Amino acid sequence: MRIAIVLFAAMMALASAGHSDVAAVFPALTPGVTLYGRFVQERHLRGLAAPLKTEGDFIVAPGLGIIWRTEEPVQSVTVITPQGIRRIVDGKQVQGFPSAKVPFFAHLYDSLDRAIIGDWSALQEDFTVACTGDRRAWRIVMIPKRSEGPPATRLAWIVLAGSGHIDTVDLMRANGDSDHVAFLNQVVTNAPPSGSDAHLLNEKLE
Repeated sequence: MRIAIVLFAAMMALASAGHSDVAAVFPALTPGVTLYGRFVQERHLRGLAAPLKTEGDFIVAPGLGIIWRTEEPVQSVTVITPQGIRRIVDGKQVQGFPSAKVPFFAHLYDSLDRAIIGDWSALQEDFTVACTGDRRAWRIVMIPKRSEGPPATRLAWIVLAGSGHIDTVDLMRANGDSDHVAFLNQVVTNAPPSGSDAHLLNEKLE
């Protein structure tokens, strides 16, 4: 799922530069809080003159998972939890990747969940990161360490920029395709997701 890779990349890289660098520019999320926001994503594919544009909203809940809800041009929901990754259309699961059967995604989720609460060790095993700037304006460049393995075969580099929360993420894929994602209207609340969002995060992967 290309959306899952983009979302993982965006959220992981914020906490992967090393404790001192990241703490200076971006506060880690803590268990029990929830980050809400909107996104606009443009994907540039080789051979296509115009980018493919999608937009919607997202939720990040440490320890529980991530919801990436696309509203345009097609309505769908991607849910990432310790169980795995699934895509839902019209209330029905149309794709599912259990963590036990897809070690790459299981490893990424574990790295992500540890990173967003302040443990960067797992991410530093897979990526080299350069962080510049300060809390008012910062930039993070993330490159796979190894020439083989899932990160290197899928990603060439990731560049993030922001002023506190993430403002943008640019991701270059190993095949030459790229993504630009802008994050908007971000709000952190001191409570876990509730209602239908909580149901999505707790629902069993089929």
